[in-house]
Amino acid sequence: MMRYNNLKQRPKHFLAFTGLTVAEFDKLVQDNRQDWQDQRIQRLLKNLPNRKRKIGGGRKFALTTMEDQLLLTLILAKSYCSCLLLEYLFNIDASTVCRTVHTLMSLIKKDGKYIIDLGPRPSKKITTIEELRKVMPDIDEILADCTEQRIPRPEKKAKRNKHHSGKKKAFTIKTQMVTTKQGLIVNLGKPVPGRPHDYKIFKMSNLPKII
Repeated sequence: MMRYNNLKQRPKHFLAFTGLTVAEFDKLVQDNRQDWQDQRIQRLLKNLPNRKRKIGGGRKFALTTMEDQLLLTLILAKSYCSCLLLEYLFNIDASTVCRTVHTLMSLIKKDGKYIIDLGPRPSKKITTIEELRKVMPDIDEILADCTEQRIPRPEKKAKRNKHHSGKKKAFTIKTQMVTTKQGLIVNLGKPVPGRPHDYKIFKMSNLPKII
């Protein structure tokens, strides 16, 4: 799952994905944080002049920090990714991608032009991991694997059957994790009962369609 705190630990990859160094990115955040906060408040109060719930209440936004929102927007601007691919990389839904890009793009684009140098961009929109590999070699060889975690013995027999792992000889839950060969987590699936084989979990997910 792509997030700022993970990617910044790998400066070379950070530059490849965003076109900026970590220091340049942090300065962009610092220079625009107040505008971002003002936009957020305006969005929350729009059409709700008599709002009673305080700002920050209610359902939480999937990308809560400016850093993560800006990272998504810069990756779209730099690599010309489709929203579907960004959904996959950030493990969020399409509405979150659209809302984030709509809000953050105004901070890096003025009068139709980018105010920062992102370097060369693809001429064609990238819609698959295979196409992304060609412009970003650092994300090549996407690997998928399942981590397995032991759980207490379920009380109900049906649940015991679903969660019993023949490999571990125990009751477990499995979580599919997708990483690059460098160890960068780009997708984290939902926990599922431990009985199914790892490959079956892979086929049941949306990864075969994307990879």
